[in-house]
Amino acid sequence: MYNLGDILETALRGGAAGISVLLAIALASRGGEGARVRRLGAVFTVSTGAYVLLAGEASRALFGPAIIPVSVVAIYGTVFFWWFAAALFNDAFRWRWQHFAPAVVIPIMHIGHIWAPPGSLEKFFWYGHIGLNSILFLDVLRLALVNASDDLINPRRRFRFAIAVTVGVFGLIIASAETIERNYLLPDTLRMMHAAAVFILTVVFGAWLLRPRMVFFAQPTPDPETSWDAQAQNVSAADRPAYERLMDLMNDGVYRQDGLTVASLAEKVGVPEHQLRKLINGALGFRNFSSFLNARRIDDAKSALADRANARKQILQIALDLGYGSIAPFNRAFKQATGQTPTEYRKAALGNGSEAT
Repeated sequence: MYNLGDILETALRGGAAGISVLLAIALASRGGEGARVRRLGAVFTVSTGAYVLLAGEASRALFGPAIIPVSVVAIYGTVFFWWFAAALFNDAFRWRWQHFAPAVVIPIMHIGHIWAPPGSLEKFFWYGHIGLNSILFLDVLRLALVNASDDLINPRRRFRFAIAVTVGVFGLIIASAETIERNYLLPDTLRMMHAAAVFILTVVFGAWLLRPRMVFFAQPTPDPETSWDAQAQNVSAADRPAYERLMDLMNDGVYRQDGLTVASLAEKVGVPEHQLRKLINGALGFRNFSSFLNARRIDDAKSALADRANARKQILQIALDLGYGSIAPFNRAFKQATGQTPTEYRKAALGNGSEAT
């Protein structure tokens, strides 16, 4: 027999699950640019709905035999959230084997916890599951906060803090609560607070993502064949003076300065930082500041690597001259832009003659 508290908690959890499913349908049904990120967001929201329902005793009892497939969807929730954040916050995201490793380990931990006899082995699987989920939530926080200043898309920058950090912290709280619940019975009040918090978070998350002009899923990039002068046609009359000062600085080689930031460049241009971000993103189509700088740096790098006068020059020195703090980010940016490492590009340009690496 359900009491009023059980009914209210189930209603909150059911409402959150329903919103999650509707949000997933809305995200998955939209095609075009950014479809991969939206699909991952849809998968994440479905798993969130499954978790919310299974987290309540009264709502969990309603599933019967269907609890098995719902549980499978729910246990992958943290992995799906991690994938969603990785694809959303990293414009250069590519699937790699390490992205799938947690998807293999988590069900092993979950099944091991269920089937292992009480004792050390069962505890190992339980705490291993909780620990891996915590690591993934912490990495979401890293993805949200690292390079946030490099992000030129203002809605996505706000999303990093308002949503990703909130959900990340909330996930760590859930992991802590589940650890405590293993040894102590949580009060009904905390269960009700959990249901209410999830419902509110789901409403806010859905309202944010479904706004009419949610642009951070799209992935506009400037056409590599389009000259910087041709891109000037996208600049409004009000931004024209700032654009011309920016281009003068770029032509003078400001992009070669090590440690150059949006804030320091905005000061040189003489405009507020938010205005420069809007100019580089909205008019020129760059999603992050490093891509904007790399557009010039990589062109210079290709010229330097193809120049026989620089054939004996160390690639590290070329990278430092272009403003990179070390060889690693230069190698990543160059290969992403050209499909070749700097060494491979130089060999192709100069032949197999002598060259420094």
